[in-house]
Amino acid sequence: MAVKKKSASTEELFQLLQNTQQLEEFLTAHEEDLPSISTPAYLQQMLTQHDISKQSALEAANLNYSLGYQILNGYRNPSRNALIRLALGIGLTLNETQRLLKIAQRGELYPKNRRDAALIYCIQHQTNVIDAEILLEQIGEKLLG
Repeated sequence: MAVKKKSASTEELFQLLQNTQQLEEFLTAHEEDLPSISTPAYLQQMLTQHDISKQSALEAANLNYSLGYQILNGYRNPSRNALIRLALGIGLTLNETQRLLKIAQRGELYPKNRRDAALIYCIQHQTNVIDAEILLEQIGEKLLG
């Protein structure tokens, strides 16, 4: 049985990159540590994994169908809020949501940020979008809408 190589941490990659003379060598050597999946491909993977249709996910995310399909098909770059809405609509775990935000380059949820802490709570407790918005409103934070 093959042993899976442990992924390099971000800090390790920074250090390795700093000491690298040729970018191509670094990219080749650390290909597994550098995600190459697109946001739409990851979303499709999550839809399949969670056994939910695009239409059901968009309804649960309370997203406009036109915008939602543009995001899911890669015609539009989604905002961080739209991705969080989709994560809640699909029922992603916190790790899956963080990976989605990282792939889309939209900034992972940060527990030291009051609004992000509330969103982390909602994701961990599988809250729907409407209830997440109500919670955000109750604590005086900006809505997802």
